[in-house]
Amino acid sequence: MLPPGVILAQREPSFRASARLVVAPATVTGPDGKLADGLKDSEFQVLDHGTPVRFQTDGAIQPVALVAVVQTSANAAAALTKVRRVGAMIETLLTGDRGRAALVTFDDRARTVVDFEAGGGMLIRATRELRPMGGGSRLIDGVDRAIRLIENGPQNHRPVILLISEQRDRSSESKLEDVVTRAQRLNILIYSLSFSPFLSQMTVTTHEVPPPPMNLLAIFTELRQAAKESAADALARYTGGRRIPFTRHEALESAITAVGEELHGQYLFSFTPAEGAVGEFRRIEVRVPGRPDLRVRTRPGYWRTDP
Repeated sequence: MLPPGVILAQREPSFRASARLVVAPATVTGPDGKLADGLKDSEFQVLDHGTPVRFQTDGAIQPVALVAVVQTSANAAAALTKVRRVGAMIETLLTGDRGRAALVTFDDRARTVVDFEAGGGMLIRATRELRPMGGGSRLIDGVDRAIRLIENGPQNHRPVILLISEQRDRSSESKLEDVVTRAQRLNILIYSLSFSPFLSQMTVTTHEVPPPPMNLLAIFTELRQAAKESAADALARYTGGRRIPFTRHEALESAITAVGEELHGQYLFSFTPAEGAVGEFRRIEVRVPGRPDLRVRTRPGYWRTDP
């Protein structure tokens, strides 16, 4: 990676790229799990569906357009007591001075609470006022609304969604595959900080939140849905982010810190994909051939949607 002064002097790439440009953020870590910086372009290899491609790298320190998507269902009440205290961390560690932030909440429906035009500090204030509302959990609808904000949001910013919710969607109208495809087209990176509504309830004192009704039907419903694939995990995995679970407030703070470190320590590769059939899923691989000790995580691929 280049020193910050050099990065800021470079041309800022447009992450709202055309459909012909694919951006692959890569997190590179060593055997100790720490981020590996200082690698040169010549040390990397980027493969599009198994074929090496020519790529360009963009400076990792770019202004971020972040949408925090927070679940406000009644069963998320315990987790919200923790989320209300981390708005300042989100703005400081993830968006920074040059970034922009927005806030979307979801329960029975998805709502835009703070848009990108609101100005600095609004996300902090709005986060402090979050309260449990409906009983549904339209997770995918919430992410879909965040993507729409990004589509009409600031140009030349790196689009990121921070999803704070339970893992499973319960009542969305939007389809997971459609939302993932749109996120990939816009090169949006999604991180999921997930909680269990039942475990979270055990980590707060009784004066913080009233106990939810614990009945066998709710427990059995949770267990049945646990057997299904996590929507939160899929959204993170297919966009190059990752899911980090948390139960206590300290774990949530650590997760936000980890996401901030990754966002500002990643390598960003962009390339023009080869010709392929519309609807085809094409794999992306990023390698460091001469460094078998390094581990690279990037988005697993993209769906080709252009003729």
